[in-house]
Amino acid sequence: MFRLRNATVLLLLISVFFSCTSLDDSTLAVLDGEMIPLEDFTAVTPASRFVDKSNDDIDAVVDDFLKRELFVHAAFERGYEKDSLVAERLKTTQRGIMMQYVFEKAILGSVLNDDVLREMYDRAGVEVKARHILLQFDGVARSQSTRSKAEAVRLMEDIKKRVATGESFEALAEELSEGPSASSGGDLGWFGWGRMVGPFQEAAFALKPGELSGVVETMFGLHLIKVEDRREMNRGSFEEEKPRLMQQARKAMEGEIRMKADGFVANIKKEAGFELYKDNISVFIKVYNGSDLQNKPLDVVLESLTFAPPLLTLNGEEKNYRWVLDQLRAIPKAQRPVFSSENHLISILDQLVFQSLVIDYGYAQQYDQDEAFKEKTRGLAENLVYSTFMEKEVTNQAQPSDEDLKSYYEKHKKDKYLDKQKVSVKEIFVKDSLLAVDLKKRLNAGEEIGFLASRFSERKTGKDNEGSLPPFQEGRYGEMGKAAFTMQPGDVSEPIQLGNGYSIIQLEEIIPEQPRPFARVKSRIKNELTNDMRKRRGEELFKELKKEFSVKINYSAVHDFYNQELKAVEE
Repeated sequence: MFRLRNATVLLLLISVFFSCTSLDDSTLAVLDGEMIPLEDFTAVTPASRFVDKSNDDIDAVVDDFLKRELFVHAAFERGYEKDSLVAERLKTTQRGIMMQYVFEKAILGSVLNDDVLREMYDRAGVEVKARHILLQFDGVARSQSTRSKAEAVRLMEDIKKRVATGESFEALAEELSEGPSASSGGDLGWFGWGRMVGPFQEAAFALKPGELSGVVETMFGLHLIKVEDRREMNRGSFEEEKPRLMQQARKAMEGEIRMKADGFVANIKKEAGFELYKDNISVFIKVYNGSDLQNKPLDVVLESLTFAPPLLTLNGEEKNYRWVLDQLRAIPKAQRPVFSSENHLISILDQLVFQSLVIDYGYAQQYDQDEAFKEKTRGLAENLVYSTFMEKEVTNQAQPSDEDLKSYYEKHKKDKYLDKQKVSVKEIFVKDSLLAVDLKKRLNAGEEIGFLASRFSERKTGKDNEGSLPPFQEGRYGEMGKAAFTMQPGDVSEPIQLGNGYSIIQLEEIIPEQPRPFARVKSRIKNELTNDMRKRRGEELFKELKKEFSVKINYSAVHDFYNQELKAVEE
């Protein structure tokens, strides 16, 4: 969202001009002199949402969309971006953004550049249908084989000869392939460029239908490939296909990306002269083991022990617990690690150093000046400012008192918190039909159901309580439950078949419909009332801010747009 304080004088004059004139069909609203394009709304709101809906329904969705825009605008105007909590959260989250941005630019960007994606695009106009036979050997990715590479090569050459002499490729794949496609005769179906790892796709796309490849080695083992067919594909422009190509390339070039990442990490650590002082770390572990701080987060442990000797060296400086604490405090509390051993602690220290070096690298390369990075942090700042504004202006002002809760309960106890009629029974449940008949006779002769239930019932709930089951509503206990709701207190039923046994019940009590006690539903009431109060407060604030910041909404342009969209779908 554009903001007046960041706009040039020209943009300011343009926005003021439009706010003083009628809104055109491409404008959703003018908010405090700032134009909000209709496309901002339509791009995230599909026409299917308004099928069989009225204009009032559309207006409500527009209001919800603009409500957030208005609240964000008001939050910045009121200086919420200067809030200490926002600043702290922004700083913490920006570190994560920079980590990701360095990965995308320094690693992905160098492997998956436009030249690579363009080559993929140029080749992506064709799909091939192929089968393959995979042989694994010790050391390749996901391998469960103990054979050597040389053994795998000899076996694959033998398979190739068998295919050349006329044996079925499909049958050999089903018999010998060690890939997931073995059960389907090595069938990989149709795939385009970028779907398979580099050496595999190079070999597959070089083949004509019916041709067989040589032995192809990838990170997964050795392959023999047979292409069965080729076909042309429909596709969009390079820019339209670029996101999809990027996803495919990340999968296909997984090995190259991992190698680049490992080399990048090793290089920045080497340049920084990073070294762990393992003797000091061992001493620290002994001190830790003698404390009562086991299973505490690492920052709590370091604050308590204040272990002064250095734990590592970085960029020519020795770093002790204070440096580690600084790194941990830049991580949200819930994510701060707990360590369980010396090796675990070493791994955590290594990761903290890596994160610090990557972030420092990003700022040294001035990645924070890139428009893409700024856009990400702008969106982050906007979200943080909005959430803080909502917390202080809405959530904190929508806290019901105990009196509010009790009043809400009294008003709604008969329509929201009513317990339906229940019955209370004593039951004897047995699996032997003859025993059930005998027990019924004994009850008829005057014996107590509670005594007989304690001796004979095979339902633990009842047996331990002289046959008493917890009160229940209609719909429980199948046929037995149905019978209970036809009886009067004191009545004893005939044996009722229930599952794998027989139930005999005596109705003890009919519990009439009544409101649940306030204490039982208090937390539910608090949630419901808080949500109601927040909604009302949000609506009130929306009305107040629309007056304060002069909001003009072009509902008619929205109606026209969606009416045309829906009409086109119908036609």
